Amino acid sequence: MPQTATQRNRKTEERAQGTPRAATQPDFSDTEDSVYGLVSVLYHALQGAQACDQYINDAKRAGDEELVSFFTECREAQNQRASRAKQLLVDRTDEEDSDEDDEDSDDDSDGDEE
Repeated sequence: MPQTATQRNRKTEERAQGTPRAATQPDFSDTEDSVYGLVSVLYHALQGAQACDQYINDAKRAGDEELVSFFTECREAQNQRASRAKQLLVDRTDEEDSDEDDEDSDDDSDGDEE
């Protein structure tokens, strides 16, 4: 049986009320955003390199050396990107650890020595 516009709108409103709202994203600091971005790039670069391995195998089976060469270049670029992201991530997490260590040593030197 056809529904009126009011009936369709009411059902839409009922579904919207019963559907949980998307959680709001927490407010991250710039450093956390940067680290998240680096982790994301690292992950996707590694996924891309892994996919290229499959593409290389497919191209080899097809006997297409031009595609083998192309996908090999792509894999190398993905691996370089992953290595760079990993190094940047290490640099930034080491900086954060050093900052936390400095804060801890500041807490130890508050003059409460016995």
